[in-house]
Amino acid sequence: MKSRQAGAPTKLFKIELDGFVDYLRKLEAAADVSITRFDDLRQALTRRLDHFAACGCRASDHGIETLRFAPVPDDAQLDAILGKRLAGETLSELEIAQFTTAVLGWLGRQYAARGWVMQLHIGAIRNNNTRMFRLLGPDTGFDSIGDNNISWALSRLLDSMDVTNELPKTILYCLNPRDNEVLATMTGNFQGPGIAGKVQFGSGWWFNDQKDGMLRQLEQLSQMGLLSQFVGMLTDSRSFLSYTRHEYFRRILCNLLGQWAQDGEIPDDEAMLSRMVQDICFNNAQHYFAIK
Repeated sequence: MKSRQAGAPTKLFKIELDGFVDYLRKLEAAADVSITRFDDLRQALTRRLDHFAACGCRASDHGIETLRFAPVPDDAQLDAILGKRLAGETLSELEIAQFTTAVLGWLGRQYAARGWVMQLHIGAIRNNNTRMFRLLGPDTGFDSIGDNNISWALSRLLDSMDVTNELPKTILYCLNPRDNEVLATMTGNFQGPGIAGKVQFGSGWWFNDQKDGMLRQLEQLSQMGLLSQFVGMLTDSRSFLSYTRHEYFRRILCNLLGQWAQDGEIPDDEAMLSRMVQDICFNNAQHYFAIK
């Protein structure tokens, strides 16, 4: 088994959060670049992307609670937005959306140039319990499923990269299962030559990586897209024991395909179904992430 790095610069485009400036200082130190303008940020990120690429990185991972989109202004305006934030001033919702879109769009184009996969995990609502957040900090069990609308902003974000043919391979995950069909149909808008299943509807994530959640995702993907091109199950980046989910996923997948074959909904062809299971559970991901 090989374990490869994935970049996760999630905090970088969340300019509205309290920890943004601290994160920027860490990036400055890691990249040896002083960041006061947006182009400084590009330079620092380029250095870090190059470093991750040299270490064998093949993917990025972005957690997005609120999906925003706004037309990207010129660098002078982006410099002004960044300057306001560094000075401790409050940004408008438009300024937050402009900066977020600029960072995500620039990163996406960089991923495309490097052949990386961009993963977007959409829809958590975090740190719901203020008392426990103050006591324990973030990522300690007080997050849940959000219900923000995502379709318009997601469409515009992906299209802003695709219009110049710079959309990277992308996997979309939603935490709210009501958005399953939104993502499953959105993927069909942005396929392209070079690789099958360029934009993927990702597997059941977090609260959905249990039997019902996995089944919902598999069924809705098969109804709206091509299950045969699916890259399969994911793991939790902070939990080594989450690798056992792959075995659970394989059992659920095989049971579902077997039931469909028994009911006459798909061909009862053992050789074909065996190839399909192998592809979903291994071959598709190996090809998609360009891992030899």
